[in-house]
Amino acid sequence: MSETMSPSAVALLLNDYLSRMTDVIFKYEGTLDKYIGDAIMAVFGAPLDMPDHAPRAIKAALEMQERLAEWNADRKEGPAFRIRIGINSGNAMAGEIGSINKKEYTVLGDTVNTASRLESSVAKPGSVVIGANTHAMVEGLFECRSLGSFTLKGKSLEVPCFEVTGLKGESSSPTAAGEA
Repeated sequence: MSETMSPSAVALLLNDYLSRMTDVIFKYEGTLDKYIGDAIMAVFGAPLDMPDHAPRAIKAALEMQERLAEWNADRKEGPAFRIRIGINSGNAMAGEIGSINKKEYTVLGDTVNTASRLESSVAKPGSVVIGANTHAMVEGLFECRSLGSFTLKGKSLEVPCFEVTGLKGESSSPTAAGEA
């Protein structure tokens, strides 16, 4: 998009997109960690404990895909947005990180890195991919299919991965509407 649109047009489009997606994250009581260009890093379960963080994160992800499909259908111009989402559960360090002059709240650790790799290396546009720990926490709540195990950058062992296709008992995948 940056190649074919003016910087101000890209900024307007991104602001609209990021606002809509952030609203969904907040609806499920997630914490916005940061925007990274057109990417969003969100956390469920920090800074406050959230025992049901895994289903909340997945519900937010599925709704983000639905809202994106609606937004794409409503827009008359420009390319359709397609997003990939990676979710992982486990221990992480949450707190302020940075220099003496500037600190930012974030989460760190292998759990966070794995979520990032699930998004960038395994998830396809329009999909929600979860790691094994998250899958174990939500089994029976969502329709999931195994994608097999993958060797992810920075990991010595293969990681089992699952694609979430919808809430348990749904007749069709809400993520399919997000695919163009």
